[in-house]
Amino acid sequence: MLHLLDLLAIGAYFTILLFIGIRVMRSAKGEAEVESFMAADRDMGLAQTTASTAATDLGGGFSIAMGGLGFTLGLSASWLVAISALSVVMVSFLMVPKVKRWSDRVRGLTTGDLFEARFDARTGTMAAVVIGLAWFSFVGGQVIAGGKLLQVTLDLDLTVAILVAGAVILAYTAMGGLKAVIYTDVFQMVVLLIGILFLMVPIGLYKIGGWGALVTHFNAVDTSGTLLSFTAVGWKQLVGWFLAIFPVWFISIAAMQRIVAARDEKTATRAFLLTGVPIEWPLFAIGSTLVGLFARMLLPDLADAELATPMMIMTLLPAGLAGFVIAAYIAAVMSTADSCLVGPVAIFTNDIYRKRMNPLATNDQLMRVARISTVLMGAFAILIAYLVPNVLELILYAYTFGAAGLFFPMLGLLYWPRTTATGAFWSIVLGGSSAVVWTILGEPWGFTAAYLGWFVGLPSLVIISLLTAHSADEDLNMFHT
Repeated sequence: MLHLLDLLAIGAYFTILLFIGIRVMRSAKGEAEVESFMAADRDMGLAQTTASTAATDLGGGFSIAMGGLGFTLGLSASWLVAISALSVVMVSFLMVPKVKRWSDRVRGLTTGDLFEARFDARTGTMAAVVIGLAWFSFVGGQVIAGGKLLQVTLDLDLTVAILVAGAVILAYTAMGGLKAVIYTDVFQMVVLLIGILFLMVPIGLYKIGGWGALVTHFNAVDTSGTLLSFTAVGWKQLVGWFLAIFPVWFISIAAMQRIVAARDEKTATRAFLLTGVPIEWPLFAIGSTLVGLFARMLLPDLADAELATPMMIMTLLPAGLAGFVIAAYIAAVMSTADSCLVGPVAIFTNDIYRKRMNPLATNDQLMRVARISTVLMGAFAILIAYLVPNVLELILYAYTFGAAGLFFPMLGLLYWPRTTATGAFWSIVLGGSSAVVWTILGEPWGFTAAYLGWFVGLPSLVIISLLTAHSADEDLNMFHT
């Protein structure tokens, strides 16, 4: 059982999150409230944008799952986060400047806005629905991660743990929207980095007797020597990770919102670059993997690899510090879950309700819809969290679904003027649906569904665009003069 000091640390953490939500809700009224809820006033500085971008990606899924992968694969598991880091670095150069200039010029909010402005309303709605559904599925994955963490560390029933984590997320997100999410992300990123890099890793190395003891232990058995190699992961798995994860930052709902919320183009570009290097790689990738290796050495018979991180917290840390690090991992869960929730809320409020259901909606009506949909979507996400027990599996499926449908239409929107609205629309439909069908078939021959986005989505975009003409609704000069 945790010490009273640990429980106080966790309680203080939850209290701070709720306080931030209340302060943000009270600070913005009237017309400014919608802009604050949806776009964080478009005035976030470098520290806020960087911390929020990084915290959103390095959430409970990666934090808990990377400990599990470190337990089973060793250091080579860090390539999973390295691919994400490469993606966000490329986005900082190829996508952020263009999208930020567009967003500031027309007050754009969502991926649906972007696709509708370049193509047409049909393609914009399809993009909004696909991206909203893909990221909504993340919420359940984060709740599972938080539930597992609280279940082990606080000795709670899993149902109670999920309800506790979900209730806090719903509360501050419904109160403050994107601005509250970004402010809480700054706090959560600080807690997460301190918890992993300055507490878990150093204390873990001290407990096992240093790096030399780790090397000696695993090299003593032939089957475990590969755990210390960066090349141990199989090529098929590595390629599958790349195809599934690399496209995601280009169509990430969290990326779009951080670009919109940043103060200016330079701030947004630098924030994304810093997120990729050094935060994701090497700091987080290596640090989280090492925690899994510590568990493999100290608790080799652990039945569930995804419990490696929670068990290390309980095994390694003294009273007080354990509570702080538990709060760090809860921070990881919430920093992703809140963004994955507020994104679909923004899409429903802006792209569905305001554009399709009530074009004359007042600011008060928009805020009411946004807050109600936050609670309803969040509650539904908690319900479906029971359906997929493996955190990493759910996250990679969500990645695959969105990436397979939207990656190449996004690249065409930004860089290929010959892309037509018809080509983009059918690329989304065919690329995304083929990935879903492939998943239902059990991913034959061991190839992940992410391959289908590249082998179906890209040819569909090129061929159909070359065979069709631009429609009258398309804005060919949006990114191309």
